[in-house]
Amino acid sequence: MLGADLRDPEVLAAYDAARKRLHDHLSAAFPEFAWRIETSERRAFMPRGALDPVDLLEVGVAEKLHRHWDYVLVVVPNELISRHGPSTLGVPSSALEAAVASSSRLGSGTRLAGRLAALALHLLGHLWGLDHAGSGPMRPVESPEDLALAPFPEAQREQARRQLEEVARTRLEDVRVRWGALSFYGRTFAKDPREILSAIWGYRPWRMPIYLGRLSAAAAVSVVYFLLTSDAWALGAHLSWRAVLGLAALSIVAAAVFIFSGQDLGRLGREHAWREQLARTRLVLLGTLGLGMLSLWLGLLLLSLAGAWVLPRALLEAWMGLAPTAEHLLRYAVFTATIGVLGAALGGNLEEEREIKAELFFDEET
Repeated sequence: MLGADLRDPEVLAAYDAARKRLHDHLSAAFPEFAWRIETSERRAFMPRGALDPVDLLEVGVAEKLHRHWDYVLVVVPNELISRHGPSTLGVPSSALEAAVASSSRLGSGTRLAGRLAALALHLLGHLWGLDHAGSGPMRPVESPEDLALAPFPEAQREQARRQLEEVARTRLEDVRVRWGALSFYGRTFAKDPREILSAIWGYRPWRMPIYLGRLSAAAAVSVVYFLLTSDAWALGAHLSWRAVLGLAALSIVAAAVFIFSGQDLGRLGREHAWREQLARTRLVLLGTLGLGMLSLWLGLLLLSLAGAWVLPRALLEAWMGLAPTAEHLLRYAVFTATIGVLGAALGGNLEEEREIKAELFFDEET
């Protein structure tokens, strides 16, 4: 899909040549599938200046759902805004089953066509769940000169083939029209749980607190406040294990749902009814947020334990009304970490919408 208002006939011809090269390569690599690479134009952006991949991914997802495509690749002549490096050629998003590619540094003419086809294949590999490899299309891209079409190693070809078989199966919305929300999302997960869980794990959700500063700051402030508040100790240390563990589980789920809703992540494809692709995207995003909140909770638990351990025992005894034991300290640390996660949910909604989307959407910056 062309995402910018590009009119240069030479560049457009190179894009079309890249599409044909990619089609021929995929047909030869996976002859068991019938390949169709359609093109469309959504000239939503000017063909100059750096563009945010988040915006391009959202435009691409809308087009993918509208046209009932399995995947979408948004190509622009602009440079892409990079968040974790000086520059990037492309951004794949397995959660959205979409990718963005920039041709700004790929050269011109035949060279542009070949490199763009190779970049598209690399990005597709990420959408199929493939990791980087020492050879083949998934070799790490350090510069445009590294881009060249190559066959997949047999192990990666087989992994991609299995994923493509799942994609080629009949969509749930084509089975019947009327669905309940719980049954539709349940069937979507049951159809390919391994791929969904792999996509969630691939986002490394434990890194989320590192890159989302406001979320982590809100959590840390909440923990410190409750460690130094006598009334909180009087309450938290006397709660039962069932109560503190139940509250912990509820807080993690509530925080994930609160951030998902507060950042309006459900807006993607809202105009469409039941779509398996859309349900899968939402499951991946919610799962990533849930594991991110669990990772944050574990970190806050360690912080709370350390803080509780260094406080004077005489002070804790006065606050709690009893002699503190290791069990009391652990139980209170669980309680404090739970409050910290709820504080993180509030802080998460103070994050810039594009930043939290980038953290949730991007597999990598190629």
